[in-house]
Amino acid sequence: MSGNECNGQLSPLLVVSSLIGLLLSIYTTHVEIQLESDHDYEALCDLNAKISCTKVFSSRYGRGFGIINMILEEDSILNQPNGLFGVFFYTLMALLSFVSDSKVAQVQVILCVISNILSLYLAYLLYFILEDFCIVCVSTYVINAANLYFSTKRYKKLLYLENKTKKDDDKIK
Repeated sequence: MSGNECNGQLSPLLVVSSLIGLLLSIYTTHVEIQLESDHDYEALCDLNAKISCTKVFSSRYGRGFGIINMILEEDSILNQPNGLFGVFFYTLMALLSFVSDSKVAQVQVILCVISNILSLYLAYLLYFILEDFCIVCVSTYVINAANLYFSTKRYKKLLYLENKTKKDDDKIK
């Protein structure tokens, strides 16, 4: 059974949503790098004082999710801009989509659950702590929800097909 037969149309949707997440993360990383060199830099997604990506990305929550600097030192190699974590995450999600194995798909689901928990945490910070609206951030939360949906569907389908193949093999023996 080829990868395409096994994945149906679910894997391409997961790849596309991961690529959109990757593009958003690259843009986020670009803005964060610009902010480090030019504190007056304004991102394209800065519409007004209450709708500002720059405000969010330059906050203490814009690096290491505001968590790593509490556990490790602020200058730790792990305390990177959130966008950089996104670049790694969405690239991994897209690449894993090409592996037709239920265990790999299960890892994708677990990664998506973690990303959605982080999305809820960051959405809370965005709305209640920073009192801001970030178009890029909210778009990323939507992508994470879509990835969870697509990866769960993919996992269930792969599991079903693997079990069906195993039963068919057992009948032949």
